[in-house]
Formats: sequence, structure tokens, C-alpha cells
Amino acid sequence: MNDLITRADDFGSAKAADASIMKAVAEGSYIRNVSCMAAAPHIETDAKELEQLRKKKGFCIGLHAVLNSEWEEVYFKSVLDRKEVPSLVDERGIFCMHPMLFEKNMPDIGEAIREISAQLDKLTCLGLTVEYLDTHMLPEAAIPGMPEALTELAQEKGLVDHRGYYTFPSAHQPILSGEQALYEDAEGYYKWFQCFEEGKQYINILHPAEYSEETKRFFNRVLTKDTVAKSREAEHRLLNSGLLERYCEELEIRLIKYTEAKHQGDTTWVAVKNF
Repeated sequence: MNDLITRADDFGSAKAADASIMKAVAEGSYIRNVSCMAAAPHIETDAKELEQLRKKKGFCIGLHAVLNSEWEEVYFKSVLDRKEVPSLVDERGIFCMHPMLFEKNMPDIGEAIREISAQLDKLTCLGLTVEYLDTHMLPEAAIPGMPEALTELAQEKGLVDHRGYYTFPSAHQPILSGEQALYEDAEGYYKWFQCFEEGKQYINILHPAEYSEETKRFFNRVLTKDTVAKSREAEHRLLNSGLLERYCEELEIRLIKYTEAKHQGDTTWVAVKNF
């Protein structure tokens, strides 16, 4: 028997992402954790419905703390006024594109923690029951002292800290390009599941979203055109096929929430290497 933490990220980033994630948790059982972006443009749209689904289906909701905004046409802005967090955002209130760019303008840890705390408060005010804390693009790996500060915040708020749960098998989780047929993507996942070592706990992180004009706006200089939109559509299609649940049942893989998982020690750098 193996345990697998299954997490859908970026709820609130797009209506298409919200729809895909809610369909997956409403009609399936593979996703056991949903990470919500308080700083994203559509978090208010479907928060109430997500919380209602949580009560029915029993999955975990987490704060996907945002300090970076990586896309050219979709912006993640600070919850706090930009004047309160000047080291985190530009004059428009938009976060830095990538953690690697922090070297040019290192964020103030105090501002970062206050912003993340405000993001948590926003999710709570929207009626969401938040049980864990994780981060978008792992900014703490680039900010000295940030991992410890985040752990302290998680403990203070009574949240599961994501730092202790990034355990990956020897093979990287399948990367879905959107160029293959559903059965080929499914076969890739089946082979990935088969490489799990008996008795181990792993994690699978997905970003499902239906292909649309909205998701085509997720692009930048590295991920061009509709590369991201196609990939997320492929994840959406696979998640809602029922195949992953079937494979996990056959291979005796237990799908778990963060609140059911075993702490693996500080795995932040393991996560950085895998993403």
C-alpha cells in the first residue's frame, strides 16, 4: 500500500481552472487537496461553491500563497495595498514575475508574511475552511529566512505546512503536453504509479483547466502561445476520465489529504528540484 497526496493548484486563477477543479472533486475522488489563490482575479467567483463541495466530499482546502505573477496577461496582485508591501509589488500592485528575480530586489520578510497572512484572511472571509499552507512557485527557496517564517506562520494559524510533504518517486510525474491522446496520458500515469516503492508516501500536483481563450492568456517568454492551455486541458481531461481512480484502486494507492499525511522532514529543496 502507498499513500499519495493529490493536489490541484491555482483555484481562482481562471474561471476555466475553477470549473475543472470543481468538476474533478464533485464527480471524482482523485483530488484530495485544492490550493486556492487569494491574490488571483477570480477567487471570489467560485469560493462559496468550492466550500459547499468540501463539506460534501471531504477534501482539504489550502492557501496557495502568492508572491509571484509569472504570466504576461494574467496578473496576481497583493491583497494588501501596494504601499504596505512596496518590496513585493510594482506600481500596479503586481508581484515579481519569478523568484529568481528576487536577487535584484529582495522582498522584505515582514512584508511577505503580512501579505500571506492577509491572503489567508481573505480566503477565510470568503467562507473557505483552510487547513494547509503551500506557496506558488516556492518563493521561500529564494528568500533567506522565509522557510522558517512560513513554518512559524503555519503553526500560529494551525495549518499543515507544505514544507514537509514533497516526497517524489524516482521518476518525475508525467508531464502532459496536450499533444497526446487520452489513453497515452493515462498509460504514462499508470507506469508512474507502478514505480512507487511499497509503503512510501508521495505527492502529485496538478493544474487542471479547460482549454479556452481565458487559459490561452497563460503564457510568457518561456511558455509561449497556448503551451500551458494545452497542458492544463490534458490534465483536465485525464482527471475527469475516472482512470486515475481506477488505477489507484488496482495498484493499492491510497489517495490522501494533507491532514492525513505523514511529515517527511523539510522537503523544500526536493520540491525545487522537481519543479
